[in-house]
Parts: sequence; C-alpha cells; structure tokens
Amino acid sequence: MGDVTVSIIVPVYNVEKYLGRCVESLQNQTIQDIEIILVDDSSLDQSPSICDEFAKNDPRIKVIHKPNEGAGMARNAGLKLATGKYIGFVDSDDLAEPEMFETLVSAAEQYQAELVMSGVIYVDGTMFKNDGSKVRQSFFEKDTHFTTPRELNHLKYGIVGALPHESEDSKYGMSVWKNLFCREIIAKNNLQFVSERAMLSEDALFMIDYIGCIGKATGIPNALYRYFRNETSISKSYRKDRFEKGLIFYHEAQNRFQKDGEKEEYQIYLDRFWQAFCRVVAAQEILFAKENNFPYARLRDRLKQIAANEVTRKALKAYPLGTLPFKQAVFAYAIKYRLYWIQKILVDLRSR
Repeated sequence: MGDVTVSIIVPVYNVEKYLGRCVESLQNQTIQDIEIILVDDSSLDQSPSICDEFAKNDPRIKVIHKPNEGAGMARNAGLKLATGKYIGFVDSDDLAEPEMFETLVSAAEQYQAELVMSGVIYVDGTMFKNDGSKVRQSFFEKDTHFTTPRELNHLKYGIVGALPHESEDSKYGMSVWKNLFCREIIAKNNLQFVSERAMLSEDALFMIDYIGCIGKATGIPNALYRYFRNETSISKSYRKDRFEKGLIFYHEAQNRFQKDGEKEEYQIYLDRFWQAFCRVVAAQEILFAKENNFPYARLRDRLKQIAANEVTRKALKAYPLGTLPFKQAVFAYAIKYRLYWIQKILVDLRSR
C-alpha cells in the first residue's frame, strides 16, 4: 500500500464488545483513501482475533500486536507504521461520524492548516449517571484560525483550561481524537505521547507539544466524534494515584508554558484546570467510597489531601471563584475551605 490521505490509529485493549462498531465506523468513512491501524496492546479478550479478522477482509487495515504499555505507547507504535499525509486518532470503544475525516481533511486543505479541531458528541451520560443521553459540544461557533505566536500560545492554554467567565473547564478540549494532525510535523519533530501510567492527560501534553511546532491551526464547529461512556461504575475508572498523576501533568504543562509565554497570561488557565481537576478527583473519591462502604474518616483524609496540597491552595486563593458557573463555584469554595461534608452532599445530589 502506498501513501494514503489519512492514517487512523486505534489503540485496542479488551474492547471485544465495542471494537466492531468502532472499526465499521472507520470503514464507512466517506473518504476512502485511508488506512486503519489497529494496535492491540496485549488484550486478554477476543480483541486480537477480531483485529486480525478485520485485516483479512479489508486491505486498508493494518494490525500491530505489542506488549501491554497503555494507550499512549500504542499510539506511538501506530505512528511508526503510519503512511498518511494526515493522522487521526480514535479510541476503540468510540466511533467517528461517516463524514468526520473527509470534513477534517477538507478544512486542512482549504485553510492550509496543520491542525484541525472539531467537536464531540458525548453519549450515555456522565461520571455520575448513565442515562442514555447525547450531548453535542462544539468548541467553535464558526471556522476559527490561529496564526500568530500569541494566538497559538492561547490555543495551548485553552487546551488545558479556560478563562473565568467561560462555561467549560477546557476551552478547546484536551483530547486528540476529535482532531486532525500532519504526519510530517509529528515525524520531523519526533513528537510522541507520554504514558498515561506516568501522568494524566497525555493527550493534552501531545497537543501542547504539537501546537508548538506549527504555524496555523483551525477550529471548525462540526461535532464529528462520538464518545461513549460505557462503564457506569466508578470502580471501573477510579485510580488511587489520580491526584498525584495530575500534579505531574500540572507541572509538565507549566514548564512548557514558561518557555514561550507570560505567567500572567497562562496561570489563570492552569488555575482553572486545577480547580476543575480537584473537583473531579474529589467527586470520584466520594463515589468510590460510597460504592465500597468506606468510613467517612477515610474519605475525609483523602479529601483533605486534595485541599491541603500547595498547588490547590495557591490556585483557589488566586482564582476568582465567584465568576465560575454556580455549581462549580460552590464546589470550589467547599474545597478551598475544606467543607468535606458539603462536597459529599453535592456529589450525592448530582448522582441521584
């Protein structure tokens, strides 16, 4: 197979229930000049044989079987094999709208953009409940371009966080799977994903590094990626070290921003990210404690660890919490003043 227009890289791990749906959505793309790279990360279910079966019947599909190292390393393996002019990433339990990659490529060609960003459709509820809902999120009201160094810097900041008056905690979304990248730029600059086992939000770090290597990015209003929340139990996604791994990410992002930005511009975005991250971690701790009938004293100790951390204290002291959306502001105040029982009540109310 010669070079193609788009290489779509799909990390695969124990997703036999969803893999067929995902791959079929890529096979049915309105742009046919693609290759689909399935990277089996030593799955323990039937996913490896499902990958091989798809490859037998579609010459556009390549399969890599590799030792288990996580999604970030699986994407790196896929990048080594990719031949496309452009690169897309799809998670194996999600799917792409039929016109997704044709639309992204069209925008890249029309605007000569080295990064094209789109929106997402969230399916099946939130971390609090699985209600079968669908929520469409567009990060751009119209085709929007970033071309100057300052604009691209603020795009990087908006990947991580948002300004106080903005409703979403990440202005442009952290994930790579709704975007289109240029393979030449990735290869030329030796860009790679870090392992999500080392830190959280490896997507965001890849985005920050990539944006630092380009001269133009474009955002489009289309929502083209369907993200499925498949597991309803918090036990499935709970990580005891989530807070510590988030701290590593925070400092890695801060170090990158310091290289070519001014603290008075980027710190407000980092503070927004951190208070939002603490809210999510606290909620997960509360839900996990509830599912496992942990005593309140144990939960309180975990919530205290979040509130007492120096990064948390500095972020909540500096941030204008009153400008946040009401529910976010209440939770942030509860963290700031260590009102653990209020945090618990808020999460209990949200999860009913």
